[in-house]
Amino acid sequence: LASPLNKLILVPMARDMMKKTAEANDVPWERAARWIEEQGAWPEFSSCLEMDLPEYYRKAFHAYDKGNLEWRAAFEQEIASKAVGARNYPDFGSNGEDAFRSAFEVAFQKLGLELSSSSRILDLGCGVGTSSRRLCDQFPQAQSILGIDLSPYFIAVGNRLLELEPDATNWVSTIHRDPRLTLRVGDATNLFDLEDNSFDLIQCSLVVHELPPSITFLLLKEVTRLLKPQGHFCLSEMDFDTNGFANLRANPLLFSMIRSTEPFLDEWADYNARGIIDDLLHLGAFSDISLRAATGRHFALLATKKTNSYHGPCRVSDLRAETAMPDTHLATWSV
Repeated sequence: LASPLNKLILVPMARDMMKKTAEANDVPWERAARWIEEQGAWPEFSSCLEMDLPEYYRKAFHAYDKGNLEWRAAFEQEIASKAVGARNYPDFGSNGEDAFRSAFEVAFQKLGLELSSSSRILDLGCGVGTSSRRLCDQFPQAQSILGIDLSPYFIAVGNRLLELEPDATNWVSTIHRDPRLTLRVGDATNLFDLEDNSFDLIQCSLVVHELPPSITFLLLKEVTRLLKPQGHFCLSEMDFDTNGFANLRANPLLFSMIRSTEPFLDEWADYNARGIIDDLLHLGAFSDISLRAATGRHFALLATKKTNSYHGPCRVSDLRAETAMPDTHLATWSV
């Protein structure tokens, strides 16, 4: 990753592939990015603010020199997510992202996720709010949904999109403003202003592969603190135990291109689902941990926090092999 070839060749190749995938699936990358940029006078955040953020978060990331700490990354985040969805479900075209995210929702339903009325939901690593807005639609009975992201740029764009509704017709997603939804800046490893045992559901969707495992452990520790007894933790992630990602990692050239925009992907590949399970078991606060395949390359993990009266061992059920699904992902070079 330190090679000059990374920035000069591999990163532009990876970015170009995503843009071409978007445009080939009727996702107007350039037009949408220009539109959201024109929707406000975007402030310049203090460099001191950025220096206060963890070192891992200040790395070049996703083809952006300043990672998630620049406006272009924030303008393009939801657009790029559309391209990711189209690559995972190419038969669905511009609706690929909906099919992709729906696959995780179905997996959690099959794992037994249920939520009572008046529940409080926390969405960690919400970006510009794509996943948080889906939670509003998925759980109409919830009392509140709080989306947290470490990037002030992402949160500013997410809140602006909500303010623009119903006039956000030029955006790549339909925006529905929901009075239950709040998006704000926060560090998922240290949400000191949120009370212990205060959330019924905590979601972390496609985030931890972007973190060093040591940071993921701190995030899981905070999840443990914030969940109510019998509360649920939902984790959606890439699965390097699947043939698709295992074969990709075995090809040095292809994996180098993917890793060029994901600095912690190699560490995630080693950590993977087993690392998450081991860390949750180490924390000792959960009665049940269940996993199943969500797509041909991803898993869904549901962990339930113990009640105060439960003193038995944590029950772990890894159903990924039994629930394995066809790999519909595009080949790496395809658009």
